[in-house]
Amino acid sequence: MLRRSVMGAEAGDRKYEEIDYRVDDGMAVITLDAPERRNALRNQMLRDLADALDRADRDPEVRVVLLTGAGASFCVGAELHGPDTLIAALEEDTPGHTPTGYREPGGRVSERLFDMSTPVIAAVNGDAVGGGASIIAACDVKIVSSTARFGFVFTRRGVVPESASSWYLPRLVGLATAADWLLSGRIFGADEALTAGLITRVVPPEEVLEHAVAYAHQFVTDTSPTSVALAKRLLMDSWRHATPRQASEVESRVYASRLRSSDAREGVLSFLERRPATFGPFAPGPDERF
Repeated sequence: MLRRSVMGAEAGDRKYEEIDYRVDDGMAVITLDAPERRNALRNQMLRDLADALDRADRDPEVRVVLLTGAGASFCVGAELHGPDTLIAALEEDTPGHTPTGYREPGGRVSERLFDMSTPVIAAVNGDAVGGGASIIAACDVKIVSSTARFGFVFTRRGVVPESASSWYLPRLVGLATAADWLLSGRIFGADEALTAGLITRVVPPEEVLEHAVAYAHQFVTDTSPTSVALAKRLLMDSWRHATPRQASEVESRVYASRLRSSDAREGVLSFLERRPATFGPFAPGPDERF
């Protein structure tokens, strides 16, 4: 019942083959929708997901994205059904990173998640392995079932880390833990993922979506979309600064540009008047571009 009431009617008339996309009350809910194969990844699912993320980020009515999986798993990585399965499932020649033009398709999803102005909350309803684990690493907040398992299992399948996991993991959990997980490819549980810093919160399995929706709702009712987007970019860009001074210089430029904004005025007035704030849509000013 909760899943239907959260998703509401399908937004627009665009159809996807391997995901479900719905918008209700400022929240876009994207569901990996192949429960019969535990949401294992195919090229089509990754193309659908990248398009849906782009669609949500461009929609002025969407204040937050909630990403989850249908059935008992979030995503167990690439679909495997034979020795050449990775070639069939994930090889795709597009303009990309290598001399041959090959572009690992999960990386395009992680890159799109990095570029999102809209916050993305992962409601991890079950196991997230391989590409599934890499995708949640790129999300902003991860609310996870206590029974979920994780694994960056690439070395156990004869390949290497993908979907930018070799970039995200050291920044999220530190180099030592990233090396442990990426080199060994071992499976670990939600408690270890929480302690290391990969995920945000662990909840009972039956409460994952409820907690994720409650968390996501604050972006609809309480925060400025422009301020959230700018704060996200400050966080992402912080990793390129060598010193706190460099980060502070960028913060100061963006902060100064916000001081005379209608959102800043509304934020202060709503606090003083003890009422909910009503912020405008995402609208960065000329001095707020990164």
